[in-house]
Amino acid sequence: MLLGSRLAVGIRALYELALLPERRSAVRTLAKNCGVTESFLRRILLDLRAKGYLGAQKGRVGGFTLIKDPGTIKIVELAKILEKQPTLVLGQMRRGLLMLDPDCPTYPFWTNVEEKFMAELKNLTLADVMAMASKSSQGKRSRTKTAKKTQQTVRRKTRRSG
Repeated sequence: MLLGSRLAVGIRALYELALLPERRSAVRTLAKNCGVTESFLRRILLDLRAKGYLGAQKGRVGGFTLIKDPGTIKIVELAKILEKQPTLVLGQMRRGLLMLDPDCPTYPFWTNVEEKFMAELKNLTLADVMAMASKSSQGKRSRTKTAKKTQQTVRRKTRRSG
């Protein structure tokens, strides 16, 4: 997976908010669902709030609210907001990233990959993320059901033959 940690967490937080009926949640709950600290997530949410993606309310019933429609939130815009210098990082956040020299023979390959990646991000929205996640969870559920049915069938056949 090629993305920075702020972008990954930001998309996950927006995804979580978009799933809620009121599209509102406390930072504590979002941080738990995203698997990050509240302070890290709060900085991301404040950046998104400053750009008009979120609203915020203090108090007992407060929290952050998604105020834009998921279909209008372009992933490339989120990348520009959340990643100071877009960097392609494989897997998890890594220290000591190497700046590739334009004289390197592999430089054209990496710039090509980056261009394609950014072009794809321009076409995708938060609604696309939600649709892909929904398909993925449906596929997992059906695979789990199929596996359970197979296990039940094997048990029945074993009982009959034993």
